[in-house]
Amino acid sequence: MSWQAVAQKDFEDAVRSRWLWGLSVFFLLFFGGTTTVFYAYVGGPDATSDSLFGLFASGFLSFSYTGFLAFALAFIALISSYGAVIDERESGTLKLLLSLPHARRDVIAGKIAGRSAVVVIPALVGFLIALVALLATGTRIVPGHFFPQIALTALLAVAFVSIGVGVSASAGSGRQATLGTLGLYFLFALLWSFVARGFPQLLTEIAKRVPVVEPLSGALTVKLRLLVKYLNPLRAYETLVAEVYFGDPIQARLVKEGFFTQAQAAPVLQESLPFYLTGPFIFAVLLAWIAVPPLLGYWSFRDQDL
Repeated sequence: MSWQAVAQKDFEDAVRSRWLWGLSVFFLLFFGGTTTVFYAYVGGPDATSDSLFGLFASGFLSFSYTGFLAFALAFIALISSYGAVIDERESGTLKLLLSLPHARRDVIAGKIAGRSAVVVIPALVGFLIALVALLATGTRIVPGHFFPQIALTALLAVAFVSIGVGVSASAGSGRQATLGTLGLYFLFALLWSFVARGFPQLLTEIAKRVPVVEPLSGALTVKLRLLVKYLNPLRAYETLVAEVYFGDPIQARLVKEGFFTQAQAAPVLQESLPFYLTGPFIFAVLLAWIAVPPLLGYWSFRDQDL
């Protein structure tokens, strides 16, 4: 099929440019290094694979290994994909590619498949190294937690590749693609918490000014803030992994929240967990980040004059 030929060429180009090998070395050091150091010096004799990969800390210092991994993986996926279409357009090779029996939708689909393979395969190699390190140190592995996390990590990588390709397809120049990609990364990684807090406050202010609209209750404010928070693919991935480890969706939705917020929000969610905060819905959000950006990118790319 046409898109498969585009994907194969994209992947082979990455192998020839040694980008694939560089990423493999990075993930080897990232997973192998953190796993070896943790289980050799920190974990202790009773440590399991959950001790590091299921590490979530909240309160004064909020940290999770999953969140740290997500930030690094998202950046790599965007860097790997933001030039997928626009670079070929600016170099003139895109016209040659489209002169072959490839439709523009095949180019988009092929670029996503090829660039996803470039990111996902090295990440899987990294997890394999981590697995070897766990076995070598005699650490007990919890397969029901460790392997679902690997699958979710692969989906996160594909989601950010899709975002990068979508931006690349809709951009008018390499500069636009670079700025758009960096802007999205900083939005997801740094600024989204302000958006999550600001959205309920905006609705509250609107309710105050419209006489017929009821003011938002405290419970609804908490739920709306969490809804917006988990529309972020990074946070959606993090809470889905937390649910795999905790087995409790409410605890997973409040992961990395401060003690005060947990004390305030836990009773609200225990009373009724809305469908938009359930695991299946948040998983659908993560899948939507794989489907929607390329569709928007194709919609713009389809009518561009090359």
